[in-house]
Amino acid sequence: MGDNKDEVKLIKLRSTSNEMELNMMKAILDDNHIPYIMKNHGAGGHMRIIGGSSFFGTDLMIEEGDYEIANGLLESIRIE
Repeated sequence: MGDNKDEVKLIKLRSTSNEMELNMMKAILDDNHIPYIMKNHGAGGHMRIIGGSSFFGTDLMIEEGDYEIANGLLESIRIE
């Protein structure tokens, strides 16, 4: 498994339960062409499908190699 060159290591960039903050972070990542995966906590994935949002919290996961750039972008607008 360690020899697979196509293997991607995901790390958590930020965790939030605030929908507005989540949407801002997603927009910044999208604008800078940084791919991400949203990992919902608990039943949050189901709530997001049914209701469009979740109060359980969401982790934004990115590729390890993109962390420094993505973190710098979010810190520049004071999302910690």
